Amino acid sequence: MNCSTTRREFLAITAGAAAGLAFNSPGRAVSAEDLAEGKRLDRIDCTQEYPPERYFGLGEVKVVDSPVGRYREALGDPPRARFGYRFAIANIGRPHVAVIRYPDDKRRYMCINDGTCYDLTTGVFTGWAQPISNTMLELRQMFWPRWNDCSIVFMTWGAGEPAAAASIEIYELPNLPPLDVPGDPCDGTRRELGIQYEDPCGTSGSEGAMSRDEWIDRVTQYARYSGQSLLVYPLAWYHGPLFPSGHEPSGAFDWVVARDRRQFTRWTTTPTDWYGKLLERFGKEGLEFQGALTLMRLGTLLEKMTIDLDAIQGGAETFNNMLWNNCVQSSTNDWTPIYNARNYQTLTADNKRRKPLEPWSQRPSRLAYGEVGNPGHTGPMFNPLHPTVQRAIIDFVREIGQRYGKYPAFQGISFNMFASAMPWFSSIRFGYDDYTVGLFQKETGQDVPVDAKAPDRFSKRYEFLTGTCRPVWVAWRCRKIRGLFRQIRQALAEGREDLRVTVTLWDETVVTNTLGHDMPQLQLDTRDSMLQLYRDAGIDVDLYRDERGLEVDRGTAESRDRGGHGNDGAGAPLATQTMYRDFAYLDQPAIEACAKLNRPGAFIFNCWVEAWGDMRWYRPGDDDPNAAALAVMDGQPAEGIFGMNSAYPEDGFWWDSQLRITPGFPAGVHFLEPYAQAVADLDACRITRGGLFLDKAHSQQLQQFARAYRALPRRKFTMVGPSTDPVAVRTLVWDNRRYIYAVNREYYPVHVQMVFSSRPTDAKDLATGKRIAPDDLASFVLSPYELRSYSVASEIEVARFRATPPEPIVTQLRSEAERTLTAIAQVRAAGTPVSGIDEIERGIRAGLAAGRLAWLRRALTSYIARRCREILAS
Repeated sequence: MNCSTTRREFLAITAGAAAGLAFNSPGRAVSAEDLAEGKRLDRIDCTQEYPPERYFGLGEVKVVDSPVGRYREALGDPPRARFGYRFAIANIGRPHVAVIRYPDDKRRYMCINDGTCYDLTTGVFTGWAQPISNTMLELRQMFWPRWNDCSIVFMTWGAGEPAAAASIEIYELPNLPPLDVPGDPCDGTRRELGIQYEDPCGTSGSEGAMSRDEWIDRVTQYARYSGQSLLVYPLAWYHGPLFPSGHEPSGAFDWVVARDRRQFTRWTTTPTDWYGKLLERFGKEGLEFQGALTLMRLGTLLEKMTIDLDAIQGGAETFNNMLWNNCVQSSTNDWTPIYNARNYQTLTADNKRRKPLEPWSQRPSRLAYGEVGNPGHTGPMFNPLHPTVQRAIIDFVREIGQRYGKYPAFQGISFNMFASAMPWFSSIRFGYDDYTVGLFQKETGQDVPVDAKAPDRFSKRYEFLTGTCRPVWVAWRCRKIRGLFRQIRQALAEGREDLRVTVTLWDETVVTNTLGHDMPQLQLDTRDSMLQLYRDAGIDVDLYRDERGLEVDRGTAESRDRGGHGNDGAGAPLATQTMYRDFAYLDQPAIEACAKLNRPGAFIFNCWVEAWGDMRWYRPGDDDPNAAALAVMDGQPAEGIFGMNSAYPEDGFWWDSQLRITPGFPAGVHFLEPYAQAVADLDACRITRGGLFLDKAHSQQLQQFARAYRALPRRKFTMVGPSTDPVAVRTLVWDNRRYIYAVNREYYPVHVQMVFSSRPTDAKDLATGKRIAPDDLASFVLSPYELRSYSVASEIEVARFRATPPEPIVTQLRSEAERTLTAIAQVRAAGTPVSGIDEIERGIRAGLAAGRLAWLRRALTSYIARRCREILAS
């Protein structure tokens, strides 16, 4: 083992690695070689002035001279402060890349798009919880243009977070070659890295696609190019199936952006089964598909539901949820009721007297099936334990398995557990109907001493069952929901025995919808762990530990802390900027429970921000040139079409058709932080990420991670040593080889030295498929958030390892920790209450003693630590 590296040599190596990743230079994704093979179409120097036919700006837009270089910056009123450029391309539909250089020198949140559709859309935020590099970073956004006359716009989202850019280069690429992943034989034995969509509506407003076929082709191209092997995409969304179901009323709609930039929505209640075409293509390309179900409604249940409260209080049976406040849940009470093709039919009828282009009323006179809001809060309409509801869900899932199980690419289904999702209660406040409480009494022998005929019996049951009886009540509900998922898995497996059901636990769509928006009361160590929140909703993660074919993904949405609460930006209340990240990285009960699962997974949600103007829907003109193309939806006539646009005050942008919706991503190397976290904390066997559309701005980071990650067997590994902070090392003996991986949780490089039971003479780097020298395995530097994977002979063991971070980092963290401990002591002495102050102090002291630098960095940027420093400063 070569341990002779000097401190100076080590710091030089690690500094070089950090700088290299900060500029996104390693790897082959849209690399210098790719750009050399391509054709540069334009270069825009953002520090120069251009005529109004080429440039526009609104707000205090100026050129800044800074230590990191010159750039243009948009200050002013967010989200209106922005600037943009116009450029031309020759070949519509060919792959292009925009190479954007921007400063990482202070806190920023910038939305990048073409101003109208999702083709060029991405976002970047810097600072706050992620250390600033004080360099120019480079972002390479892939896109397929849908028009020759193109634009790129930079918009400031939050106050004190100005958008900025130094230069833009536009290239046309000859092709998108598939990434070679030598460690993955594509036989289903390796870990899965994938793309996940929450929203299925934007297929004709993204990826330059004008049709489903184009969208399938480009998603396939990019998945293979970026090294992602799995697509999780909705088979059913808020109102039921998106395919022609034989059991449930179907419906689909999409958002279309035409060649002239006009925007439209079209819909049908008889969708085609285009999924078969995608699954056939994926089978040929070596990709996998899992159908997502954001299951809030099924038409057969809506048709038969009883929501007459007087009748229910009088004894009428209902399979709708009964609430703690004696109300019946007659709607999900969230943003989803409108998204049903049948509601668009109603809107069309409501607005039939309006002339073409005249703005419509956007509220249907009646929601489909009579759904109506009720006093209460967001949550599932239907009781997941009622036989009628269970039968509807199970029959629907059985149909999916029988319809798609014949395709080898089809892997199963994934339930998005939103606050309003049908297969759970979502909150302790749901589930007090006669049937459920009667079943509880029968199965547990626990009497519920409430008059069974009293009109207010539902609230009385809630009072009793959430008192001393609460542990029994919660545990029973969790067992019953686990039983439901078992039945769901069995029904799916009738289509093919190896199909799986994934339960995806969300945070972003659950926490505030069930607990409210009092953000200071939602912070870490002020409220329960997410583990308990899920238990109260009906899912005990521990019950899913060894369930064959039934898996759990831990969902996190830490980017919601940035931009999720209006445009206050740097001036937003502290409690609105910390909660999701704190729970993602510091919620130990939830992390540990998920880590004990047999095949844990992770879902990273790409939260987006929306800057709506004056939103208008209207009937297109009779002479609209797009009418013929819009009339056909997935190969058959659309049932209806309306135009749409979001109008904003004039600011010099060249077209009046606009939309401003953008996901935000951490800058530079920090994009990979949640991936490294999922591997280090959970030993995740599956990682997906996504939201509205393909993220195409991080190809290089994804490729680097994919080569190492997808080479690992889809099995749990054994931890080496007592700690996974700041580096986790794990091993597994499988198929006559010992697999080893090392992952760096942190944004700085870490020197790793491994000691083996004997010299590993046949070591192999799984990312490259090449053999490596024993000394190179015994001593190496992990770059920021880097994962490396190796294999050696099965009899060779990793006895121990040592991870050495850069000394200046250790010194800095210790200094910050001591300052925070001082602030905690002074706040306590002043008698100022801060919930969780004792827990964070104990954690910081323990982290200092154990050298848990990754945990320490995140604790020092947590709400509690920041709040103590804020109080002291004031």
